[in-house]
Amino acid sequence: RKMKKILSFLAIVIAIASSCTRIDAGHEGIKVNLYGDDKGVGNVSLCTGMVWYNPFTTQIYEYPTFVQTVDYEPFTVNAKDGSEFVVDPTMSVKIIDGKSPEVFKKYRKELDEVIHGTLYNYVKDAFRVQLNNFTTDYIVSNRDSIENAIEQHLTLALRKENFQLEQLTSGLKYPQTIVDA
Repeated sequence: RKMKKILSFLAIVIAIASSCTRIDAGHEGIKVNLYGDDKGVGNVSLCTGMVWYNPFTTQIYEYPTFVQTVDYEPFTVNAKDGSEFVVDPTMSVKIIDGKSPEVFKKYRKELDEVIHGTLYNYVKDAFRVQLNNFTTDYIVSNRDSIENAIEQHLTLALRKENFQLEQLTSGLKYPQTIVDA
């Protein structure tokens, strides 16, 4: 009988311990209802600090809200006249405070996957759209204004996705024929 009480007590302690988690500083917690009509899509909420939840019907995700620097793989982009530029971008980005649930609802992925997948596509698109507008000579002569235009384009695109661009370094490399000249 004493053993039964001890086992009951341990079961209660384990149930309580598995029903709470702590959201670390610099992170936002996302509490997702796994059951119901919306199947978790409509019932997603932001949480911070110590969070109590039912582990059978709810799941907690944690998204970092601090600035993250990402060094993307280089890619090529053509200028208006067909010259090929290599872009080796590095970007510092963060989720806009309080917007983690919207990011989670849209992508349903870990934040690292979103940053290295979807946001990388936005980076490539910003360079492609801007560099395709200009000839090689114009890009070389007006690199600062071109890079500012790319950064503005990317800032607006990321803001729509609930991300804040902190810094962008293009790593723009000229075609070899320009370097040789």
